Amino acid sequence: MTDDTSFPASPAGAGEEAAWAELCARWADPLAHRAFLARFVDLEGLARAGARYRAVLETTPDDPIAAAGRDEVLRKATLLGLAAIPRTVPPSPISPWVKRGVVTALVILAIGVAAWVVLSMLRAGAGR
Repeated sequence: MTDDTSFPASPAGAGEEAAWAELCARWADPLAHRAFLARFVDLEGLARAGARYRAVLETTPDDPIAAAGRDEVLRKATLLGLAAIPRTVPPSPISPWVKRGVVTALVILAIGVAAWVVLSMLRAGAGR
């Protein structure tokens, strides 16, 4: 299955090309991969970096370094995407005094209903 997702064409700068060439020269060095990926702080840049790692994986599918690079790109892109989700403001907590007032009102109402039921039953029994 191929991924036909197209990203907006944002050209890679000459610095990015040089950084990729340097990374290819130091392919086995994890710090070189970390430095290369540190250049990308937005989703478009990460998409370009991911495309480079994906191209390597297309030619050598068993390359663990390229797979790790791709996974790191996905992790960073996920974090950026999650950070962009708007946060909701939690509702303000209800004051303990308001809670006590509501509970007190419910207790008084329950006592009133119970008293009404008892009085209704007594009146019904007294009428016989």
